[in-house]
Amino acid sequence: MALLNIYTTLTSFLSPTATLWLAVSLTVLGSYLLYQWLLPKPLPGIPFNTEATKSLFGDAPAMSREISVTGEFSMWLAHQVERMGEPICQVFIRPFSKPWILVGDFHEAQDILMRRTEFEKPQFLIDGLLALGDWNARYKTNDPTFRARRHLKQDLMAPNFLNSFMGPFLHSEGLKLVKLFEAKMKLADGRPFSVRSDYYHAALDTMVHYAFGGNIPDSATDPQLETISNMRPSQIPPASKDEPVIFPETPISPFLAAVHHAPDVLEKTTIAWAPKLSFWWWSQQPWFRKIFSQKEQVVPKQLDVAIRNFEAGEVKTALEHHLMREKIAAEKQGREPLLNSHIMVDEIFADMIAGHHTTGGSMGWVTKYLTGYPEAQSKLRDALYSALPEAVAEKRFPTFEELRRARIPYLEAVIEETLRLTPFSMTREATEDTEILGYKIPKGCQVFMVNAGPGYLSPSLPVNENARSPTSKAAKRRPHWDESKDLKLFEPERWLVTKEDGGVEFDAGAGPQLGFGMGIRQCWGRKLAHLEIRTIMALVVWNFELLEIPEALGGYAGFDGISRQPQKVYVRLRKLNSW
Repeated sequence: MALLNIYTTLTSFLSPTATLWLAVSLTVLGSYLLYQWLLPKPLPGIPFNTEATKSLFGDAPAMSREISVTGEFSMWLAHQVERMGEPICQVFIRPFSKPWILVGDFHEAQDILMRRTEFEKPQFLIDGLLALGDWNARYKTNDPTFRARRHLKQDLMAPNFLNSFMGPFLHSEGLKLVKLFEAKMKLADGRPFSVRSDYYHAALDTMVHYAFGGNIPDSATDPQLETISNMRPSQIPPASKDEPVIFPETPISPFLAAVHHAPDVLEKTTIAWAPKLSFWWWSQQPWFRKIFSQKEQVVPKQLDVAIRNFEAGEVKTALEHHLMREKIAAEKQGREPLLNSHIMVDEIFADMIAGHHTTGGSMGWVTKYLTGYPEAQSKLRDALYSALPEAVAEKRFPTFEELRRARIPYLEAVIEETLRLTPFSMTREATEDTEILGYKIPKGCQVFMVNAGPGYLSPSLPVNENARSPTSKAAKRRPHWDESKDLKLFEPERWLVTKEDGGVEFDAGAGPQLGFGMGIRQCWGRKLAHLEIRTIMALVVWNFELLEIPEALGGYAGFDGISRQPQKVYVRLRKLNSW
């Protein structure tokens, strides 16, 4: 309005030509002022890349360029913290929005995730999970529905369910993988081959058993085993010893294929600029409908089976446990139980998607690190043989019960070290104006706990201890390992402590770890995931030596989706035992 008044006053005294030049000048000035107003606005005091504040798109172009090459979002975040050299910094990703806050200090991240109630699950992540329907993870932590839904799963990480129902199945699935790997090894005749999809198939079968038990006959591993077992060496095209064999992959059932491909939808939705709009658009597409139509065709029928079993007094599967917990809750609340409900369908389908995708990738990572570090592989095998001498003496596979009961600290350390080296950043949103490390953080800011850089894969950055939050100051801290060692190396020994009597124990608190998250929103299925990785990888290492593979097939590149997945998982195997 002020510019308009000035323009009106001046034009009354100017010639037409001068008036035109004045109009152009004011337009340019107005555009410049508008541009400056729209540029990223840094929060006071928090380090940032000054070049990013000179463009409407901030750090987004640089981020996109790096991720298009590497596929690794978590690593890009870590690079920003390292570049700033401070335990907290800010980046500008979404135009006309508040900056993202990157926290590169484990203790402060732990405090935010575990103790500070003013941080919540971000809305953009909740919107990114729209495809999963009415699932517990789509509710805010302070919503009673979140706790009620988690209560449905109360028994599913208990020893009885894990060891009696899931454990024997995991063991049998591990033996199938051993048989599949041996068949591929013989056909490959010393050449490398990929096992990436084999781990995903095993994890998929695990989650089908978790949800439905023997009530559904679908298997992802069995068709692969049948196909490979019936192949002849003459069907493998000749090539050099370092050229990988590409084995055919047998199609799996439409339902299992839907569970397998559903994470692609979640990943696309989560990174979209407008998750809700993108989800609506994709939901109109044939490929999307093909995936989720399987959910509506199969899961309600399985729910009917589970209801019949439950009413007959049988409670074995996860779905039957959900029904039992719902009935108990309904009785306490004086209402009718909602057994035949879309809630049951959504909860179990989402669990299957989350459990198969993350754990399949984790087994691939363990394989990669044991291949790349043969000394650690040998130590693990020796630890397994020493802990299970009867199986060695009798020249047989260890049973599930033997594996479950055996104390194998080095196996636990291998799994923990793999999780440390394959980080996936946690995110929270400030629900009110607050502070982090003494800096003002306004309501609505997205806060990323960056666990791929300082304090995790490189030495910690110095922190002003007086600037920590009261809850962070009050929290007990355990001494961590020597950060002068190269933290990017795979060293399971970091997680082992020697007792006074000379014995060695696994210490899960020996160093910083956010592999499963922390606090009330940490991964609910971590015990099942750990049991699966522990059982299956023990059987693989028991039976095979993971030999050196060509450099082009190795490396530790990953890509970030709903978890960090390995880009390649190749092996060259040598059978160790004849049983």
